Amino acid sequence: MGILDDLSMGLGLKDRDEDYYERTAKTIGREQGAGREAQYRQSNVFQNQPQRAGLLAFMGGGNNQGGGFGNRVANVFGYRDMTDMGDGGGRYASGGYYRGGGMYSGLANLGAALSGKELGDFSFAPEVDAMIDEMQGAGSAKYLREKEPKMYQMLGQNIIQQNFRGGFF
Repeated sequence: MGILDDLSMGLGLKDRDEDYYERTAKTIGREQGAGREAQYRQSNVFQNQPQRAGLLAFMGGGNNQGGGFGNRVANVFGYRDMTDMGDGGGRYASGGYYRGGGMYSGLANLGAALSGKELGDFSFAPEVDAMIDEMQGAGSAKYLREKEPKMYQMLGQNIIQQNFRGGFF
């Protein structure tokens, strides 16, 4: 691990590992003395070792299951989580062109085109596919995604608008 990894973990831009906490304890001991190192090792932070914490943790990725602050930015804009915000396809979807972010999506699409990035096949999040299957019958989401993509997108967008509202939009 390098200094940039430790800084990223310390600021909350990257998940922390056990070694991060061990290196932090040793640095505290070296810089502030053995008593302060022992105090840190007994602290709640060292004992529980949160995976994502720090000043900029709200910008971190991951899924929504942790309920932490990491996905509040994404939730404000109606996305499921930070991963959903950056994987193309728009809210509760992935693959295909970036959507739902106005000029930001346009810039992301331009960047992808200029870099030659493959945008992948469009699909909705599993919870949206489950609702399509519930409405249309088991296996409908897969069938529509493969055989009738425009109908698939129309149904999915309607489901998202009715069930997954978020933030300012």
